[in-house]
Amino acid sequence: MKKHTLSFLFSLLPGMFFSLTLWSHCLAMPPLDMNTTPIAPNYALPEGWLAKPTTPTAPVDVFFVYPTVLFNDTDWIMDTKRPDMRKAARASLDTQAIVFEGQANIYVPMYRQMNIAGLGLSDAEAAPLQEIVHNDIWRALNHYLKYENKGRPFFLAGHSQGAMILTDLMLDHWGSTGAEDRLIAALLLGWSLTPTDLAAHPAVYMCDRSDRTGCVISYNTMAEGRQSVAPTLKTGALAINPLSWTMDGALSPAAKNLGAVFFDAAGKPTTYQHFTSAQIVDGGLIVQPENVDLVTVKGSHFPAGVYHAFDYSLFFENLKANISERIEAFHH
Repeated sequence: MKKHTLSFLFSLLPGMFFSLTLWSHCLAMPPLDMNTTPIAPNYALPEGWLAKPTTPTAPVDVFFVYPTVLFNDTDWIMDTKRPDMRKAARASLDTQAIVFEGQANIYVPMYRQMNIAGLGLSDAEAAPLQEIVHNDIWRALNHYLKYENKGRPFFLAGHSQGAMILTDLMLDHWGSTGAEDRLIAALLLGWSLTPTDLAAHPAVYMCDRSDRTGCVISYNTMAEGRQSVAPTLKTGALAINPLSWTMDGALSPAAKNLGAVFFDAAGKPTTYQHFTSAQIVDGGLIVQPENVDLVTVKGSHFPAGVYHAFDYSLFFENLKANISERIEAFHH
């Protein structure tokens, strides 16, 4: 399975903080030993899932893949049976996948994700890790479609590493699964698709208006001028503006922002209306938060001004409203 992932990350940032941080993290890690790989999740069992409704109640689903939560200096691959890893993955469910709450049945598979240090490896070195990561989600998706979906329309969604995996799987397989006509949209936030990707895979296309279905929503948020240091932004990346649901470079004012939602350590949400404007510039989604402190993470793995961790939060209420609009559009 071809991957479309790692080499550009290092090449974009020669000598800069992100590269140096990943390199030092790699040096702190133990030697990569594939003989100690954790056991693969069994998606026929409840413990194979972080979230799966006992009795689905909504007419549509979302299959959500959580972002990178493995940052330690000991494990190249997540052990999905560890309670602390499940807890870490759960945080993304409670702050990102929750945007679908009340509108879709939420399915979140556990998967043996790659430590962020893997981004500091060469493509050849990372290939065994990538194979594990992609195979887990591909198995989970096939299990979901065969045994859980029951013919319902569905969303694909993820963030960061989760969006990377779903992007790769769509580029490798979309058009051959038999489920394409049930896809409402794929929210692949915090990763990149390019015109070259789409030209080579015509079954994958962008959501270039608010009511289009069967398509991909992708963007990477950052401050003005930070495109060149944004690790997940590919050269030529396509983006959707979540305040206008267009792909042009027009500025969408903060007045169109229905609400950014931030979560405290206890998971309590606070909503800030009109928190930021949005404009696509050189592939990046440029934002101007009214309170930069709320999008600043101490000890972040990303450069200053790259608001990767808040791709969902900054436009939470707009995403929520658009999910509803696309569901309505799909049924009509």
